[in-house]
Amino acid sequence: MMSASGMVKRGLAMLFPGLALIRHRHAGDRVAITFDDGPDPRNTPRILDILEANGASATFFVQGKTAEEHPSLVREMAARGHQIGNHGYSHMDARNASLRAYVGNTKHAQNVLENILGRRVEKIFRPPYGNITGPSFLALARRGFRFVFWSVDSRDSFIQEAPALTEYFESLRISGGDILLFHEDYAHTVESLPRMLQSLKDRSLGFSRVGDLGKR
Repeated sequence: MMSASGMVKRGLAMLFPGLALIRHRHAGDRVAITFDDGPDPRNTPRILDILEANGASATFFVQGKTAEEHPSLVREMAARGHQIGNHGYSHMDARNASLRAYVGNTKHAQNVLENILGRRVEKIFRPPYGNITGPSFLALARRGFRFVFWSVDSRDSFIQEAPALTEYFESLRISGGDILLFHEDYAHTVESLPRMLQSLKDRSLGFSRVGDLGKR
């Protein structure tokens, strides 16, 4: 049974297909690999090397506060051709914050990313915990933000041993257009990542940044 949060996200994607994305219907045989909660000084460099070794591009939804602490890692992500997305300045849950605070938190993160990279950054936003309220959605949409959720959760926040994570991932049904959720700040995710990428290759699936899904 789908959770209430999942129903809200699916409803937003159906009602506002240009503003909320869970998966892409016209991505061919490509999937989008996404990472949340970075950058992480221990894991991000290893993730970047693993992605490069596998010819994979990804989208990193980074927290503004953490990006301020490790700006060189954000620049390295971009330099290696990955897409940078907004995951809020702090990991604020829309359900437990005032509208003003939540919108301000998201805008602050966007400013941080643009200051670090010295350029405009596309306004793609992944709400922390995947939670969003109607007023927050509308307020941020009016400010030009688009929302990116996910269709496949690796569950690396819950499965904390690499062999079990790999086994679970290999059991998942994944097809072109799916958006895959991982986290940067888990060592077991990094350890499992090469095998998980190989699992996708074995299914004849390619890799894409979120912003490139659907492009030829």
